[in-house]
Amino acid sequence: MKTRWGIAGTGRIAGDFARDLMQVPSAELVAVSSRTVEGARTFASRWGASRSHGSIHDIAAEDSLDVVYVAGIHPVHRDHAIILMESGKHVLVEKPLAMNSLEVTEMIDVSRRTGRFLMEAMWMRFNPLHVELKRRLDQGEFGRILSIEADFSFAGPDDPSHRLFDPTKGGGSLLDVGVYPITLAWWYLGEPASWHADVEFGSTGVDVAARLDLEWGNGTRAELHCGTRHEGSRSAIIECEQAIIRIPAPAHSSPIAEIKTSQGIEPVRCAPPGLHHQVDEVHRCIAAGLIESPRMPHSASLSVAKFIDEVLAASRI
Repeated sequence: MKTRWGIAGTGRIAGDFARDLMQVPSAELVAVSSRTVEGARTFASRWGASRSHGSIHDIAAEDSLDVVYVAGIHPVHRDHAIILMESGKHVLVEKPLAMNSLEVTEMIDVSRRTGRFLMEAMWMRFNPLHVELKRRLDQGEFGRILSIEADFSFAGPDDPSHRLFDPTKGGGSLLDVGVYPITLAWWYLGEPASWHADVEFGSTGVDVAARLDLEWGNGTRAELHCGTRHEGSRSAIIECEQAIIRIPAPAHSSPIAEIKTSQGIEPVRCAPPGLHHQVDEVHRCIAAGLIESPRMPHSASLSVAKFIDEVLAASRI
């Protein structure tokens, strides 16, 4: 029996998800919702969904759904996820899980109260390349990590009404792309002992660039960059005691890396990344009766959300 999916939202990432969902034989796209029935019908027709709805409440009322992917802009994530969980649906929520840690905490509480599965769609953590590198690092193959450098910066459109810059649409570089280098550091090293941030705010009041310097108690450090005004390297370098790992742009979704050791250079190539890897995880967890994924637990989403809250609060003083 197939797992019956819905998609709440019809933007670009929703289309990417619908495309990758087709790669999972055990998944079936059943219903779609958008702000208008017409928009939902157009999307549903393109991706083969049998039903379309003009509101989150209508798709929540669907009896024929097991899980819904929340694909709208950041400010709707909390409300949509809570409405769906309280209607009995499991949810996969596009990153960031919510606008801040208070919203994340509320969503986790509802997941626990309703017994519904909740996961942030941080697809980097399911990228086969990162899974393989993490496995080898955890086994101590390259010794202790000494430093991480990671960037996700790009030149967004020169349009203050664009969702990247409009505060009413959840604008801000940290929430939109900063979560990738931050997650990389947190996932590989855990929460840092100390940090310093330099954040630039744009004319609309949202952050448009940030440099984060993190330190751990053992002397390990990380330098992370993100931004939506200027192009950056979008690469990552992980320096270990016995190796230097280079991940080319875009580091969060690259299938390849290069590992330099005293023995030479080892090219690493893994299966392509895609949103279908996290769909497989959602299916596995739901079948096991879990309300969170061990690979992307609630605590990981909450810790990153709290950190971004602290960075933004400290930077606005």
